[in-house]
Amino acid sequence: MNRLLTVLAALALLAPLSAPRAHTAWIEAAGDGYVVRFGGHEGKTEPYAADKVKSVQAVDAQGRALTVSTRAGDDGVRLTVAGTPAVLALHFDNGIWSRAPGGRSQPLPMDANPGATQATHAVKYAKTIVQWGAAAAQPLGQPFELLPLQEEPPRAGQPLRLRVLVDGKPAAGVAVGRDENDPQPARSDADGVVTVRPLAGQNALWSGQRSAVSGDPRLTQRSVEYVLRFSAQ
Repeated sequence: MNRLLTVLAALALLAPLSAPRAHTAWIEAAGDGYVVRFGGHEGKTEPYAADKVKSVQAVDAQGRALTVSTRAGDDGVRLTVAGTPAVLALHFDNGIWSRAPGGRSQPLPMDANPGATQATHAVKYAKTIVQWGAAAAQPLGQPFELLPLQEEPPRAGQPLRLRVLVDGKPAAGVAVGRDENDPQPARSDADGVVTVRPLAGQNALWSGQRSAVSGDPRLTQRSVEYVLRFSAQ
């Protein structure tokens, strides 16, 4: 993907996403397989074009890659994994959205939307931990990634340390919240480490940043959002 997020390495140029948050994408269990969901606020899901799902990774408890087949379904892209996954990872590209003053966002680059003065290329990454163990604490090479620093299943209310990786390197100053609307997210330290306290049941930690783009007639910024899903007891 031509190292889509190399701009993120220049952390001084980055700023946290500000409200309202953009849409997010994630993988969850569905029937005898899994499905890619896409949605906005308050847990509401929305339909999307199947080609926005750019890739899905799956590894088993030993960290071995598993084959994933996909098919478009009425409720999203359905995933069938050949084996028992411990971790699933997603790359979802929502394309470029632009807005003219006083208008609504359109799925068009800025130079194709008359009067538009700003446009964002919105990319989503996600990871779902199905089974805790060694695989949960191994990086998968996502351009933007939240990596747990423990193999043991997290406990509700107990500290869970994560490392924020950008292009495989620890990234400082990155926001990580309980969800995309967390008003007081934690921020990663100089080693890219952030500590959160998960809730009982299903958790969906959110992280993301935007970076300015100059000299490109199609867009003015890039947006990256990340969702890490797991259960805590």
